[in-house]
Amino acid sequence: MRSALVSPGLIPPGLTSTQANSLSRALHQRHVRSTVYLHCPSYLGRQRTRSNIERSSSELKITGSDSTNALKIQTAAQAMAFAAQLGAQVEELIEAICPDAYESQRRRVVSLREECLKKLRHHTFTRTNQFLVEEELNGLQEKFVVNGRDGLAAALETRRDNLEPLSTKWTPDILHLLLELSDQPLQQSHLADLHLLRRSDLDAGPTLKWEDIANEDGWDHDRALWRNVDFGAGSSEDESYEEHAVTSGSSDSEDTSISDTTPQLKIPQDLSSTGPSSINLDDVKESQSWRLESPCPGDEGRRSKIPITEAQVVREILFMLQGHKTSLFDEKCAPVLAYQLSEVSWETYRALITAVAEIGRPLQPLRGFVESRQDVPLLQTFQDCIREALGAFDREIAGMQARYADPKMDVMVSVMAVMEEAQIHLASLRSLGAIVQRLRDERYPHAFRYLELLFEATCASQLQGDLTAYKTLGSTFLKCFQVYLRPIRLWMEEGELLPGDKIFFISESKVKLPLNQIWQNQFKLRQTLDGRLHAPRFLQFAVARIYTTGKSIVVLKHLGMNDLAASHQQSRQPPSLEFADVCPPGSELAPFSELFANVFDAWIKSKHHATSSVLQKALFESCGLRSTLGALQHLYLMKDGAASDYFTSAVFDKMDKRQSGWDDRFMLTELAQEAFSGLLDVHRVSASFDKSAGARSEMTEGRIPIRENLPRLKLRYRMAWPVQLVIKGDCLERYQGIFTILLQLRRSIHALNMNRLLLDGRTEECMLRAESNAYYRLRTRLLWFCNTVMTYLTTLVFTPNIEALKETLSSAEDVDGMIHRHAAFVATVIQESCLGPRLDPIRECMLDVLDLAVELEDSRNLAAIMEATESHEIMRLSTMSSPHRAHTLSPADFRKSQLRGLYVSPKEKEEDHDEVDVERGDLDDQDDHRASNMAPLSGRGTGRARETAPQRRDTYPATLRRISADFDRHLRFIAGGLRGVARASSESAAGKWDILAEMLEAGISSM
Repeated sequence: MRSALVSPGLIPPGLTSTQANSLSRALHQRHVRSTVYLHCPSYLGRQRTRSNIERSSSELKITGSDSTNALKIQTAAQAMAFAAQLGAQVEELIEAICPDAYESQRRRVVSLREECLKKLRHHTFTRTNQFLVEEELNGLQEKFVVNGRDGLAAALETRRDNLEPLSTKWTPDILHLLLELSDQPLQQSHLADLHLLRRSDLDAGPTLKWEDIANEDGWDHDRALWRNVDFGAGSSEDESYEEHAVTSGSSDSEDTSISDTTPQLKIPQDLSSTGPSSINLDDVKESQSWRLESPCPGDEGRRSKIPITEAQVVREILFMLQGHKTSLFDEKCAPVLAYQLSEVSWETYRALITAVAEIGRPLQPLRGFVESRQDVPLLQTFQDCIREALGAFDREIAGMQARYADPKMDVMVSVMAVMEEAQIHLASLRSLGAIVQRLRDERYPHAFRYLELLFEATCASQLQGDLTAYKTLGSTFLKCFQVYLRPIRLWMEEGELLPGDKIFFISESKVKLPLNQIWQNQFKLRQTLDGRLHAPRFLQFAVARIYTTGKSIVVLKHLGMNDLAASHQQSRQPPSLEFADVCPPGSELAPFSELFANVFDAWIKSKHHATSSVLQKALFESCGLRSTLGALQHLYLMKDGAASDYFTSAVFDKMDKRQSGWDDRFMLTELAQEAFSGLLDVHRVSASFDKSAGARSEMTEGRIPIRENLPRLKLRYRMAWPVQLVIKGDCLERYQGIFTILLQLRRSIHALNMNRLLLDGRTEECMLRAESNAYYRLRTRLLWFCNTVMTYLTTLVFTPNIEALKETLSSAEDVDGMIHRHAAFVATVIQESCLGPRLDPIRECMLDVLDLAVELEDSRNLAAIMEATESHEIMRLSTMSSPHRAHTLSPADFRKSQLRGLYVSPKEKEEDHDEVDVERGDLDDQDDHRASNMAPLSGRGTGRARETAPQRRDTYPATLRRISADFDRHLRFIAGGLRGVARASSESAAGKWDILAEMLEAGISSM
């Protein structure tokens, strides 16, 4: 026992050996008393042991010099007290569980006690986590609410609130135990079971027996009490005596009667009526005997009808209207023709009972629909509304029955009166019955089909002037619409869809798409097999805004700004969709469809405008939409002429020099970034030349064709994914088309302006000078055409449309509006730039004119080279005949002297500076190679290079005449075609085409 009490686990760490020995001796001195306590688990023993240990602790505190060590010793003493108390409680537990072994087997008791103490001291169980218990209770309460058990959730919350002020340290353990013992609380819990936990307010008290009353009154031994008494004989005195006895007995009974507050058992006699109006069972059977009668054969073999009274008919009608089984009507509410109203002809009765059946027949589908099982929430709500309407109607019928069953005044029984009164309450039910019947008849109706039918029935009842049915149907429609509104509200506020919802008109793609595609492809509008929108017809005017608002929330979530949109929505209170708010008093003449559309439109705007404004502001300010649009205009529309000219001139020079690798994408990207630096974020710019299979890019075949190769030069600008939501990929392709036509124009202008005139003041003597007037005139006209088209594009197409785009984007209602307006801007620019499909022949003719400009310069250079070659050959022959003059003029100087007065490139002016010692053969090879590369472009009106070299080249004057004729023909075709298309078209671009035609006709008139 000593070892158990003074174990290392009970002495606190940090004590010196002396202090530990002192503690051991002090505990050993109390060993006997502690042993007595452990073996005598009485309250006195516990108290003595506790006092001994406390005294030991006090002595140790007095002898200790250090206060810290004294505190440790006191802690050890408290631990000893806890161990002693735990041992006593374990022994009491053993005595309670095993009383026989406790008295006879002391060794067994000691071993059990030590084993229990060991397990209790070294157990691995932690305390119950009160926060987890609280979380489980909250989750259980939320589970009740989600599954429609609101009453059960409220009861749980109330009891938790009542338990909170009474909580102890064991409350979490108790609650955790209850949670562990629970078995499917959602399915097996019922509010009615809570009443079983209440205490009865009425105390039944002791059971009252006749034996107790007899013993108390003393008449249990009175034998005369049970003798037979002859009450027939007797005088008036006896009667007076009996009356007196009865009176006195009554007073005595009042004195000895049981208190009124004492509960008494009721017997069947107490429940029976003994008044004069009681009805005998035979009377009841007689009143219902007509149901058991059978028709008797009548005259001419016909069966006679069973006569019934009008009161019986009225009762059967009221029962039928309440959905009960009757004798006059079968299960399908068809009249049973075996009965006939007495004193009424058969034809009259049949017409009357048939009319009654027609009145009650619409109620049969309603009652069948109410009793059916519905799993769709929309139909469940409709079912509840019908159940409420039927309940209100049944209460009206019950009131009519009460007037006949318990009349307070004279009542005339009339079938016609009952029919008229019932029809007042049947108007709305008749419409509901027609809706249910149509739902049954239709094949695979949508879950929201009944909403459309309710909407139509409400509008029809308003047009008919039936205000009672109008209010009932309108209220029913709006109640059901609240359920359909839940996924709409979730989509517009949270940007989420209910999982597995096949009723809502928006669906989500199962594949997660890139962020730049979430606006267009992540969510789709659900459509039926015939291509119609899967949404109620009365909501289709708002579907686009509902769809856009939810997508805006999704984008804002990815941008981390959905909280800002939620705060904007909460600041705008949406209008109520109750019937009193949708159709306020005084609006009976306004169409219900218009009233509903106005209120629901306001409800949509309260959420749509707030979300769209936040997203638009984020796109413009945070995502760089405005700067991106400016960058696209600089790149593709060549808004800055100097930067665009720097880039295009550098590319054209490298193309003309036939440098290898001129189409390398790294070189082109470097040129583009250098040209547009300072105007946009050049790190997003890249350029490339499409080297697709089958396309020719060899430089040895001549000059790069405008029509074929220039469209392969691509500029790209990397945009942020939010900006790509507005600027779609097809718009970028159209931007590239505009860039291509501008590049082709600049290519022709660059070719015409590539050479400059060198004047030496001498009179022109060569053959080329004879054709200079024709060349200058043709070159001027081609430059005029290119500059006219360029001026038209920049001043009449790009500038006004860019300004209009800025205004329309700022005033757009939402992101979809921004997308449509930007797409409309690009489409307008394409049409006005003559790049649309309707103007393909005119555009091809313009490209032919641009090819003529390149062909003109190639022909000029080729003629100059041929002239220089012939002069060089003559000079060579002359030199050979006069050797002493060979050193006077080098070949390079001679070639420059021959080309004096011609248009030569500024680069060519310096290229032969070091060619003094060039061989004659080298000069011939160089001229032949240049002549082959400068082969004139021939072809009638197509501008395409020939596949093979012609057998016979046209002379230079003939080429000039052909180019001039082709230019005149193309110019007339372009101007006339633009004028004709402008007059025949109703598009907005027709006016611009007419202006361009007028500008080009000025060149025709000057020819």
